Amino acid sequence: MATTEHEKRATRNELQELLLQGAEALQQRRQEWLSAVAAQPVWRVRRRVLWRTLRMTLHLLTGVMVALLSGLMFMPYSRLHRPLIAWWHRRLCAILNIRIRVHGTAEAGACLWVSNHVSWLDIPVLGALFSPYFLAKAEVASWPLLGSLAKASGTLFIRRGSGDSKQVGNGLAEHLRQGRSVLFFPEGTTTDGKQLKRFFHRLFQAAVKAGCPVQPVLLCYTLDQQLHPWAPFIGDDEILSHARQILSLDSVVVDVRILPRQQFDGQDARQWCYDVEAVMYAALQQLLAEVTLM
Repeated sequence: MATTEHEKRATRNELQELLLQGAEALQQRRQEWLSAVAAQPVWRVRRRVLWRTLRMTLHLLTGVMVALLSGLMFMPYSRLHRPLIAWWHRRLCAILNIRIRVHGTAEAGACLWVSNHVSWLDIPVLGALFSPYFLAKAEVASWPLLGSLAKASGTLFIRRGSGDSKQVGNGLAEHLRQGRSVLFFPEGTTTDGKQLKRFFHRLFQAAVKAGCPVQPVLLCYTLDQQLHPWAPFIGDDEILSHARQILSLDSVVVDVRILPRQQFDGQDARQWCYDVEAVMYAALQQLLAEVTLM
């Protein structure tokens, strides 16, 4: 049935058109939000941004210090450090006033986590709840401060377009065999949260090799029962200006839906990827219907 649902989905051109329409609608919602915020006292917004910027800066520096003192910088794959990393993500969510609502329960045991990708906020949200090892683009490793923290937390890196997906897949499979859950975003980029882009299937092979299930999870950011105008990090958004907008918000609500684990039943990795994509697409539409006015 999942395969049939996948075949019913829009063609790539149709999906691209939907994504463009979503981006235009997002910009419209942002303009409406900015108009509403303009009525607030400027000093109140500036004070909030300044206070949170100070707290976040101290939190980042604390992360580096803790990573050094606890040995995380030298033993990034120690299971003893996972609660510490989860604590760091929870504190970051608290500083940004992110309210997380969880639907469902994750099963115990190593698995390959897959999630839709909306924003850089996805990392602290998912890290706070599940503390998996993340797969990130290689450029992150060179980012000041954040790159060091990503390495210390055991993040795996992949260079886009370099053809090293097979090597990375082998590394993922080894992590899974060692009982370490790894999370990656199969869309390969972010969306406005209303659609799913086509999944890249190659890294699903890691779960096949390791004999591990795939654990799908969905994220939906909302504001007043509408998709959040500022949570998505897409298009021409720049990280610093986007982060400033996040710091200026009263709060961010994110619904996290944990779906049933998907077991490998003999199909190839490509077909398994398509099946998981279809399951997640249907579940995303249901989640949107529940938490937004659509």
